[in-house]
Amino acid sequence: MSNFNYKPEKIEHYAPLMIAHIENNPKGSNPISEGYIKAIDGNDYKIDIKKGSKFDIFKSKVRSKDKKRFINLAKWLKDPQNQFKIESDDSRYPDKTQRAKSYQTLGWTQIEKKVFTVGDKITTKQQEQISLLIIKNVLGGDTQHWESFDEMFEPRLTDKDRTKKPYSEIKELFPKLRKQETWWNNFNLQFDTIATTNNFPNDSYDVYLYDGKNSFMDYVTNLVTKKWKLYSQKDSWDPADIWLLKNGAKKVFEKFVNEVSINMERGDYASMKDGRFEPIRQINAKLREMYNDKQIVGISLKKSDGKKLKFEEFNLNANEKDTDLPDVKFDKIQLDCTYDKTTRTFKSKTSYVFVNDEAGFIKKAAYKLAFKSNTGSGSIGNITYEFLPTSNASAFLGKVPKDELKKWLADQITKEFRGVTQSQGIAMPQGLKLPTTWSPEYEAELNKKVNTIKRNFNSAAFKEFDNKVDGEYVFVSNLYHSYKNGVTDKNSTIMQMVDFVYILALLQEQKQLTLFLTRCYYFAQKKGIKYNFGPFGKLY
Repeated sequence: MSNFNYKPEKIEHYAPLMIAHIENNPKGSNPISEGYIKAIDGNDYKIDIKKGSKFDIFKSKVRSKDKKRFINLAKWLKDPQNQFKIESDDSRYPDKTQRAKSYQTLGWTQIEKKVFTVGDKITTKQQEQISLLIIKNVLGGDTQHWESFDEMFEPRLTDKDRTKKPYSEIKELFPKLRKQETWWNNFNLQFDTIATTNNFPNDSYDVYLYDGKNSFMDYVTNLVTKKWKLYSQKDSWDPADIWLLKNGAKKVFEKFVNEVSINMERGDYASMKDGRFEPIRQINAKLREMYNDKQIVGISLKKSDGKKLKFEEFNLNANEKDTDLPDVKFDKIQLDCTYDKTTRTFKSKTSYVFVNDEAGFIKKAAYKLAFKSNTGSGSIGNITYEFLPTSNASAFLGKVPKDELKKWLADQITKEFRGVTQSQGIAMPQGLKLPTTWSPEYEAELNKKVNTIKRNFNSAAFKEFDNKVDGEYVFVSNLYHSYKNGVTDKNSTIMQMVDFVYILALLQEQKQLTLFLTRCYYFAQKKGIKYNFGPFGKLY
């Protein structure tokens, strides 16, 4: 059993699938099967889908053009008056006594979710491959050109060529794309407007590479993560998902890289300030040159709003004043340490640091740095960090590369924090470094962390965190209670989240919190030549 929830982003994903499921008559062509849907009790129910029904109203709300339709729809679905009515002529319940035992209405959270999750979720790789095919069709000179995305997805036979079977790479990649309304709109918009989108590097490219052996993606990934070992993952340097190249461009770039490698081996960069980063600065400069010449173009792909396609370029102007990148302003922290003693589980899996970009493109745009669980059931992983929009901001900025934050802490935080030095734990939290057993020493350390957080933030706003019972902090007491089985997926996330807030508190004491959050903000966007990020364009 798996049921829907009221999160607007989940409703946006599943509501169109539910409507398509109802309208496509999945049980066959017999009219008696129209309107059937499975509930979480395992039974199929026939709901009223006639004009004016709750389903009909639901459908019109989903397909409206209101930007806040899914936020408003979440409120609408929560209202008990807006449940889907079960048809009284359901042939499976001729006996009124039997009918009384079944649902009379079906609410959103009573619908079986699994029906819509099997084979219907488009993967990141599929998204990127479809976008690449669209760009190749619109800009390439050696491919068949379609008049529309609809035709590209499902080619029509012409009278002149009835012998050939229509073939669609996109349909082969993801046959059920039409059911994904928001993704369909995204790709349709890409097809219609890429050629006319402002600043998009329109040209006729010879090579369109996604990934795979000998691809440019494969080459640069191995270069920065294995050969030069500057990053743990390629996206920490350049988030491009696809690369567009002219013939011969890869050889030119490889030749340049070989020259830089020789200089490294000779030790030419050793005497330079931060000389270990000089190789990446050199190839970034070369990539900027080749990007501007439309020889090698890296593009990061994000989902659009389905209405307007945007394209923004990063790290391309060598003369840009990175020192003028404005600071963000710290607002507040949201940390929920609510604990369930019955299951020995800390409920929250996500916490937030709220910031304001008062000098950004959108005046006073607000974002939140989400630090959250990356732990599956029964396993322990490291929390991740990602900037998400709030209020009038709209764009997802991206994930903060942990390896870059780790370097920053190691390189920049050289002072002692009230007696605690870097070697004593001022580093990004890691699940495998959490203490496996409870000890008086660890309890004392936790109490010190709580005191440090209380001293620097209004921790009274944190749920179940700093209140004392019988002289002991509730959070520390609950964590001790949770340690019956040591560190598990039930407590490891909250421990890391509290450790991160403790780091923020130490930074606040040293008046470096603004600097740290500003770095996180631009790290998430991979923005700033001074931070050694590579050049790329973002299509969203």
